[in-house]
Amino acid sequence: MNDVDAMNCTALLLVDLQNDFLPGGALAVDRGDEVIPIANQLQPYFHLVVATQDFHPADHNSFASQHKGQCVGDVIEMNGHPQVLWPDHCVQNEVGSALASDLNQASIAQVFPKGTDKRIDSYSGFFDNGGLHSTGLGDYLLSKQVTDVFIVGLATDYCVRATALDSRRLGFRTWLIEDGCRGVDLKPGDCKAAIQEMEDAGVRTISSRQWLDDKSDATKDASRTEIATGKFLSLMQSGRWEYSHRKLASDVVVIVPMTRNNEWVFIEQYRESIGKRCIEFPAGLVGDVEGDADEASMDAVRRELMEETGFEAARIRHLGSASNSAGLTDEVTSIYLAEGLHRHGQGGGVDGELIQIHLVPRNEAAAWLDRRQNEGLNVAMSVYAGLWLAAR
Repeated sequence: MNDVDAMNCTALLLVDLQNDFLPGGALAVDRGDEVIPIANQLQPYFHLVVATQDFHPADHNSFASQHKGQCVGDVIEMNGHPQVLWPDHCVQNEVGSALASDLNQASIAQVFPKGTDKRIDSYSGFFDNGGLHSTGLGDYLLSKQVTDVFIVGLATDYCVRATALDSRRLGFRTWLIEDGCRGVDLKPGDCKAAIQEMEDAGVRTISSRQWLDDKSDATKDASRTEIATGKFLSLMQSGRWEYSHRKLASDVVVIVPMTRNNEWVFIEQYRESIGKRCIEFPAGLVGDVEGDADEASMDAVRRELMEETGFEAARIRHLGSASNSAGLTDEVTSIYLAEGLHRHGQGGGVDGELIQIHLVPRNEAAAWLDRRQNEGLNVAMSVYAGLWLAAR
């Protein structure tokens, strides 16, 4: 896996993860439902996610019901190509043709229907079985500058096989995530033979765990080099990407404080990077105190809350964690709700931060923030994120 570096553009291709191919469906693949959680787990780690969808007219010629005297599993000739006859399945606009309800679909950039011409089937996500009519998938991937296609889906010995072989023929480096596929095995050994055919054509097989472990290790990869450095930040390069890395901290915490009087505690300070004052929630770095590199996040929350506002909290709860600006930095921020506040100090920050503290009634916060913006101040995005998380 180490030859898929940051210069490659990867696409996860979800093949026919549809209701009719899952247990209880018209053409159920044994244990086909086991593929869905694997597909969901993989999606966040690819540049692009696309899907194919069997989408047949009700009178499609691959259906055994359209051939008197023929049965499911019989093989006939259709447009000069051998055709297995199937039960009616994935009929256009019926429930069976829909993508699986448990499949995370928000990240799917585009779905490519196939098998829409009643006269010929289309196992491949790229072409019909005659190889003449394109679904548009290949051109789409090329337009997105995709170099590597990773395939999961149903079924290994039919649509996955055909899709992988066409992907190789079109010049994409192609990977079969083997545990992310299940097969029909109409004849015993069909799946094993299909995988061997794919490997002989240059398709590489890996497991989902190999891919996920590789992505986890990527953040520690030696190819991520430091190209500039300062006292607090480094400019890093990974392939064609550049991003900032904070040198002296393990995490960032933002505290959303609520007083016993139902007031939000905002802070205000001048920020050099934007050249103006900014409304924020108290925040700071974990492990940036000299001699305390192993500081726990909760300890940092309590320390920063006291330093910047003078409050101590009776209750602290983690609300969520997310990247700040993934195109700019590898930094991740964790947001905490602090309640039951007692004042034990003046606050105001350390090392010349000159922080002002504002107690704003909960039901007046939106109007107060709008007013401060109209006065020319900046409101940090973490304020809106913190308020939203606290209100859930």
